[in-house]
Amino acid sequence: MASLPTAHQLAPLLADLGVPAERFGVGGDSALSSDLPLLRAIGRDGWALCPVEEPAASTRLASLRNELWPALHVVAVLRCDEGGVTRETLQGSVRISDAVPFHGRVLVARRREDVLSPTATVAKFDQNAGGWNGEPGRPGYAHFRWIRRYVGLFAAPRPGVRILDFGCGAGWVGIEASLAAGGAPLAAFDPSPEMVRNAESNARAQGLSSFVGRVGFGEEPPFEDRFGLVISSGVVSFSPDQPRWFDGLARCVEPGGTLVIGDLNPRSRGMLHRRATRPLLPARELNALGADEARSELERRGFRHEATAGYQLTRPVPQLAHWSDTRLRGALSPLLLAWNRLRAGPTQDLAAFDSWVMRFRAP
Repeated sequence: MASLPTAHQLAPLLADLGVPAERFGVGGDSALSSDLPLLRAIGRDGWALCPVEEPAASTRLASLRNELWPALHVVAVLRCDEGGVTRETLQGSVRISDAVPFHGRVLVARRREDVLSPTATVAKFDQNAGGWNGEPGRPGYAHFRWIRRYVGLFAAPRPGVRILDFGCGAGWVGIEASLAAGGAPLAAFDPSPEMVRNAESNARAQGLSSFVGRVGFGEEPPFEDRFGLVISSGVVSFSPDQPRWFDGLARCVEPGGTLVIGDLNPRSRGMLHRRATRPLLPARELNALGADEARSELERRGFRHEATAGYQLTRPVPQLAHWSDTRLRGALSPLLLAWNRLRAGPTQDLAAFDSWVMRFRAP
């Protein structure tokens, strides 16, 4: 670990964050389990800088990122050398400054509660709503729809059941369930108004005549009704307060009703590899719960577990799919989808899957 540079030395980096250098000071974090030296923003700005001397392999940076979590989440890595300062994020690399009197890497982190805040979540979902909707005819679309159909059908929805898509995104999981139940009444909500608009549009395009969409968060669902089937796919990993989120989820299922919940599997071989080797990851990958943890939360609330399945194969399948889509115009996509469909289902080896899904019966 490098000796801590001063805020003045890193002033161009701090200017990129929009925080004056005088707002920064040396400090630790009482929520951290380690004693990593940090430059912290004074007040409620929520920024922290963790400098690392050269050489710093990606695995070393990833290890430090894991030490900072869950108090702090690394949102960028600043590469400082003779050529200047480059900011690396999940969206790409941008040169932000000429050389500074510090050579090495700087992890830029924010508080977990800021990264996962309602304001940040809505902004992220609204910005990315189009990309998360799927586009017919593009490489990977068949896989996109199959995943959502798999989760939507996991409960074998019966005709006439009232369905709630709990954190609907573009709405496809709930739509698939409703279609399988003969056009059963479908309600849906999402934090993002843009996502809800997409869900409404998609439901209409699929011929669903009974659809109600609202804006809201899982911690405080915007429906007072209870539903015979509640489906939540890929949502809990976005929640900053997961116990409250599970309380909200449980309140939406009518007595004796069915609950289907699915999410990322942080203990899959692929996810563990990403966590060990990639300095930058989406916050939800670090925030995700394993199937056993989610099951414990629901069983504490009286739900009875009925089935668990894995459905998205782990490394190297997603990597091959991305390579196929970006380099081969989807030439391998049918084969990879067939492989995934063949393997998906009840399993004792969830480590082979990046995503899990479970079915419960409400008390």
